[in-house]
Amino acid sequence: MKNITKYVFVLIAMFCCSSAFAQSTVYFFVRSVESAEVKILKNGNEIFELRGPVKKTLNHPSFKIPHVSYQPAYRKCRFKEEGKVLFSVDFAFTNVGTGDVRKLAAEIQLNLEEGSVHYIQLAFKGLNDIQFKELTEKEAAKLLKDKKTVELPEYVEE
Repeated sequence: MKNITKYVFVLIAMFCCSSAFAQSTVYFFVRSVESAEVKILKNGNEIFELRGPVKKTLNHPSFKIPHVSYQPAYRKCRFKEEGKVLFSVDFAFTNVGTGDVRKLAAEIQLNLEEGSVHYIQLAFKGLNDIQFKELTEKEAAKLLKDKKTVELPEYVEE
């Protein structure tokens, strides 16, 4: 009887600990971007930058700054918070010829629940707009397997 009591206590402790550290997972994907800063925000607070490593850099006498191309990338993120969360992006594109910075923004609201998984891609909508697009599991699996897409370090909310 004493061993059963210990076993039940361990199971209860494991259950309590797992629900105390409830997590949901969000994957953020970005295609190849050029001469841009891509900052992801959660409820208005910056949490990380989303862009791949430098693919190539071009210097030309007519450029005010070098033209930098970044590889497509994704970042796996784990969040403890549950409920509605607003994710947004500050996208700043620099024109290499003039040095002018054009800013774009997009946002998406997700309902985070324990164990939920979301796949979000930053998509370009024409030349002057961006949006967050929620991907299906099948679309995300294709991007995760793509050898050209770089995995960035995982983000874990503390």
